[in-house]
Amino acid sequence: MKSLVLSAFILSGFLSKAQTHRFIYDVEYKKDSTQNVTTKENYHLDIESKIVKYYPRDFYIGDSLVTNNLPITDGSKFNTSHIITHQLGSADYNYYDVLENVVLKLSSKNTQNWKLTNEKKKVKDLNMQKATTNWGGRNWTAWFTTDIPFQEGPYKFHGLPGLITELYDDKNNYKFELVKTQKIANPKGNMYIDYMVKSSVAVDDIKYKDSKLKYYDSPVNYLRNATQQTRSNEEFFLNDGTKVGQNNSREVNERLKERIRKYNNPIELDKAIKYSL
Repeated sequence: MKSLVLSAFILSGFLSKAQTHRFIYDVEYKKDSTQNVTTKENYHLDIESKIVKYYPRDFYIGDSLVTNNLPITDGSKFNTSHIITHQLGSADYNYYDVLENVVLKLSSKNTQNWKLTNEKKKVKDLNMQKATTNWGGRNWTAWFTTDIPFQEGPYKFHGLPGLITELYDDKNNYKFELVKTQKIANPKGNMYIDYMVKSSVAVDDIKYKDSKLKYYDSPVNYLRNATQQTRSNEEFFLNDGTKVGQNNSREVNERLKERIRKYNNPIELDKAIKYSL
């Protein structure tokens, strides 16, 4: 585990209502489970006085650029795929799935049945203990520390006696590692996250799956309708800057469908949607 500058953080206390405790994780994962290729990204776990947010760091970067009037470099590709929120201490989670210009809000209750082991280790200032669980169709190993007294962790993982600092599955598809902590005295809202949450459409499990399948059947038509571009010759843009119009809509459609099929390796494997060719 990478070195952490935690001593001052630990000694200064955790529960001030005016502060946000930010935990930054390295997340290494396989987008395609059939290939031995991994992607590494940073995710934020923000613990506020009442709410917990988990999201890709690119939301933070984008907000910082706009706030400070800095340009976004041409060709930049941001991971703004999802946001997860829940009330502190609650097992009720809201998952915001960002489909380009459409945001689906799926609520669910999530609890892991953890088995604590006697195995312990110390990394820098942190005393850690090992726990295991089977959840979401995968076998997980977690290391947590009671030195940071939040029963939280990355994604929807929670419920251990302290913060989860390491987490990985037995097939090496996902690995989460805490690499940095921050204490933000005067937290400010994130314009992108606030917008996504406010503009989201609530769906249940059936409607969520139906929306994902409809999106897969014709991503271009789905996005065109979502952006209120009713005529097929009207142009619109994807989040990566691709201009979609009458001349390239078929090509873009097939590219998006291929990407959906290929990168279908979610954390919750038991909820993976099956897409036909």
